[in-house]
Amino acid sequence: MNYTVTAYVLYLLITTYVVVVVGHLLHKNGRPFLINVFHGNISLAESVNNILLAGYYLVNIGYCVAALRIWAKIDLVRVLIEVLSVKIGTIVLVLGIMHLFNILTLLVAERKYRNTNTNTNKS
Repeated sequence: MNYTVTAYVLYLLITTYVVVVVGHLLHKNGRPFLINVFHGNISLAESVNNILLAGYYLVNIGYCVAALRIWAKIDLVRVLIEVLSVKIGTIVLVLGIMHLFNILTLLVAERKYRNTNTNTNKS
């Protein structure tokens, strides 16, 4: 029996669910962090939060769809599980790396902003 189509369907369902749920959590819980990073500028924080969410969805859904192309024929349930674990694990790692990169970038930007304002206020 060929499980390739089953693998595609399971992969798309699982990765779409993970991407959407994680995106929602990051968007919701990232708001206070961004408000702090932008020193209470709520409209800027919300704008950046929405832009980050859009970019997050575009990159991750695009990667998930592109990853469908590189599958071989799957004829055993064991192979189905192995392939799904590698593909889904890769998506989860990409999500984690993207999140870490975004947090580090925002922290660096916040420090530069704080140092610029501190230097301006001393003058």
